[in-house]
Amino acid sequence: MLPLFALVVFSSTGSVSAAGESISNFHSHINVEASGEVRVVEEIDYDFGSLQKHGIFREIPYVYLDKNGKNLYTEVKFQSVVRNGFKENYTTSFDSSFVRIKIGDPNKTIGGRQSYRLEYLASGILSSYESYDELYWNMTGGRWQVPIQAASATVSLPSDGIVQTSCYQGPSSSTESCDSKKDSGMQASFASSRALGSSEGLTVAVGYTKGLVPILSAAAPKSIGEEIFNPINSGVLVLVFLMGTAVVFWLWWKGGRDLWWRSRFPADPQARLEVKPVGAHETIVVEYESPERLRPAEIGALLDEKAKTLDVTATLVDLANRGFLLITEEPKKWVFGSTDYVLSKKAADETGLLKYEKELLDRLFDEGDIVSMSALKMKFYKDLSVVKDKLNEDLVDKKFFLEKPDSVRTKYSVAAIVVGVISGGLIWAGFVLHLAILASAGLGLVGAALLLLIAARFMPARTALGRRMYLRAKGYKLFVETAEKYRQQFFERKNLFNEVLPYAIVFGVTEKFARSFADMGLAPSQPSWYSGTGTFNAAVFGASMASFSNSFSSAMAASPSSSGSGGGGFSGGGFGGGGGGSW
Repeated sequence: MLPLFALVVFSSTGSVSAAGESISNFHSHINVEASGEVRVVEEIDYDFGSLQKHGIFREIPYVYLDKNGKNLYTEVKFQSVVRNGFKENYTTSFDSSFVRIKIGDPNKTIGGRQSYRLEYLASGILSSYESYDELYWNMTGGRWQVPIQAASATVSLPSDGIVQTSCYQGPSSSTESCDSKKDSGMQASFASSRALGSSEGLTVAVGYTKGLVPILSAAAPKSIGEEIFNPINSGVLVLVFLMGTAVVFWLWWKGGRDLWWRSRFPADPQARLEVKPVGAHETIVVEYESPERLRPAEIGALLDEKAKTLDVTATLVDLANRGFLLITEEPKKWVFGSTDYVLSKKAADETGLLKYEKELLDRLFDEGDIVSMSALKMKFYKDLSVVKDKLNEDLVDKKFFLEKPDSVRTKYSVAAIVVGVISGGLIWAGFVLHLAILASAGLGLVGAALLLLIAARFMPARTALGRRMYLRAKGYKLFVETAEKYRQQFFERKNLFNEVLPYAIVFGVTEKFARSFADMGLAPSQPSWYSGTGTFNAAVFGASMASFSNSFSSAMAASPSSSGSGGGGFSGGGFGGGGGGSW
């Protein structure tokens, strides 16, 4: 069988070692145990020369290719690392083919001659043949970055049984022999016959009595995906997710709940300001007109904690009713064509307009006093964002919110994305280092990030005044939704239909409101600001306004689309040997 890295073309000289660095002696005690595992103790005398380094690293492959080109796997478990007789810090990581142990302290440097002792267990490295079993082990590996002055090994069996021995030295695939000796039926010794250059190694082979020890199968290591869902790592995943959930809940509890006045009279100087208790009962009283004469878009944004395109469309109808523009419905150009609408700006005093209303008119009519709905498609979406932002500012100016609702949502959404990036980094590190616990923690954070992203929409919090206006707005919405119950109010106020219509658009009940008006036997006159294509009545006009609001909302929000793609991949591998160097 061959190490996967042997498929790569090697330079005969390998990497150039740092000046002065070398291994004066590399000796391995290789003990084949009765269980079929192999215990390896490596004694490495490393000379850093005049350089100051943190320590050394050792790489051992755990993936092999059999004669059919299929992957075989072994398991390498490090037991201890000692430097100059004392335990030394080390970290272990994995890639797709190698286990890598990094020895030393990143905050300290050392130099000169250092003696290292590495102990590890390897399983799945014994092979079975027709008449004997075999240990075939590349003890130094051919990936060392420094020369090795002398290399040697002893191989011990649990009982007599050695049949034959072989030793090879030099670069990968070399057949140059080295010294081997059968010391007894249980032990053989090996030694290089010359110094080994960088990227050269020593390989030993011992054939022994068939069946002397079990041949452990070289099973594929568990994937990170399998390890993530073992009890411990699953527990970490759940724990991190629950901790993240607790943090998200705490953020909402502290900053995402509305304030309110416990007193029914907000003007009361003794009224107590506090966070609205969860489940607290609040009475909604029907309002017969918009509270504090709030405009339709303000009512809509106050109810939803969000400036919507529909709120802007309702503003157009509201501005038309107040004398700032005309709406003309254009006839269809052909049977299956779509209806177009034309807006015409009227000369009017704009002094009393709110910021978002003024912004809307300025941007709609920036090129003239007439604009069609079809001309706004794919063009007005950027202007729409500015108008919505001005509407959010209006809510803050009127003390309904401490911060713009969209800004609050964006802040928490960005935080969720940052957490998502961190979790992605943990998952990536878990796969690269083969540490399932890191990947588990990352997956737990992914869940918390998604939860925070969902919670972001609920994070805007109304002030106590905003909460009071919210309840009054719901009372006005109740009036509009059940208009048929309040016939008297409509009889007493002749222009009430046109005044309420923009609010009905915001509440999403335009056609229902118009039908209720017709059912009450009331016949409002056609408004002077609207020109349609058919006979006017309340129900037909309501349907036209519903169509107008839907069509105009779609036209204003329409934006160009884009697309993209990409990809990549990786590979690597090896069986027995590996190498090392300094860092």
